[in-house]
Amino acid sequence: MDRARSKDASEGIAPMGIQALSDTVLSNQPESRYECPVCLNWLRDPVITTCGHKFCKNCITSWLQNSGHCPIDNINLSMKVDIFPDNYTKREIQDQRMDCPFSTKGCTVKVTPLDLDSHIASCEYNQPETSTQSEVTVPCSFQAVGCKDMFNSQEEMNRHVETDVQKHMSLLMNAYSEMKINNDMSSASMDAKEQEAMTLWEAPDKDGNTTAAPSLNNTSALIRALYERVVVLEQRNREQDIVIANMSKQLSAFAVAKMKQNNDMLLRYCMGNYVWKIDNFQARLAAMMKDHYKMLYSPGFYTSPNGYRFCVRLNISPQNPHCFALHVHLMKTENDDCLEWPFNGRISFAMINQYNPDLTQKDTMMSNSTLTAFRKPTAEICVRGFGYTEYAVVAEVLRNGFVKDDTLIVRVNIRCV
Repeated sequence: MDRARSKDASEGIAPMGIQALSDTVLSNQPESRYECPVCLNWLRDPVITTCGHKFCKNCITSWLQNSGHCPIDNINLSMKVDIFPDNYTKREIQDQRMDCPFSTKGCTVKVTPLDLDSHIASCEYNQPETSTQSEVTVPCSFQAVGCKDMFNSQEEMNRHVETDVQKHMSLLMNAYSEMKINNDMSSASMDAKEQEAMTLWEAPDKDGNTTAAPSLNNTSALIRALYERVVVLEQRNREQDIVIANMSKQLSAFAVAKMKQNNDMLLRYCMGNYVWKIDNFQARLAAMMKDHYKMLYSPGFYTSPNGYRFCVRLNISPQNPHCFALHVHLMKTENDDCLEWPFNGRISFAMINQYNPDLTQKDTMMSNSTLTAFRKPTAEICVRGFGYTEYAVVAEVLRNGFVKDDTLIVRVNIRCV
């Protein structure tokens, strides 16, 4: 991997109508003839240069103010004599109509590509899925040991299990104590069958003297009593196995809930410094190479306990199938109304070389307040990300020691400024 190769960070579009963070489809990607080479998005107020290239008016204006030459072939250009409005392309783009990503939910609106983002933000169908089934109360998973709480959804029950840990541990201890007492009492008392068997057969006394053998008539009664006693003990053993199995399930559910709570705490208190370990990487890469629309998303992590929330996206670059694209996306939080928008900060990537740390690829970029990617999210995950469209060559990542034990590690550090 050429670590000296310069890369410009840019806003990258993520797929519309996201159904899952791990499997998405690009639905607003422009054709090459309608794509601005600078911002990689649909041409807005398209212009054409004397050297035959098309750009957004604002993009080429900003570019020429800094460099003075064409971004494609480096020919010197002047805004006054070399840039002309491309009304033909503008009419072609305006004549196109795209279905709303929420058409499957009932939206019938068709908009131009340039108006799609604003429509999605205000679409009345851009709402979380709701169930049409009748309301069903969900009992606590610790109901078997005495918890009487009922909930309207599985999510409420899960939150209850995570928060009322002390209460459920007390119920489990009480249930265990009652079961132990019952077992002790049952072992201390003899039922009628056991007493009948004891009267039919007596053990030798301390002097070794034995009592008279039972009569022949009592032999069949003794066998019957012993058989029935075995049946009772087997039934009791099965009941105890069921109780133990149920308690094991409850403890397993408690352990899973505790693990999830610990993971959520790590994501919330990582202070914007997140290490993403992508395991089973070869299989995931094969799936992305087969279908370039497949993408990998990290869990959402926070810049502070009540701060901004981001996730990282890794996928095959739509511009160059031999390279990885790496972007960050803002995500919704319960505290968005208390935060300052747009987000302003420094974002650092590091793709870790696990065999030679000196070859670790590090890149840093600053946020851009004019981009949609840093505005307050209107959906669970912002449809636009920010990062590198061609971050690293796939073959070099595999060859140069970035993958170890089928795991790729990407470290992200996000700091507010």
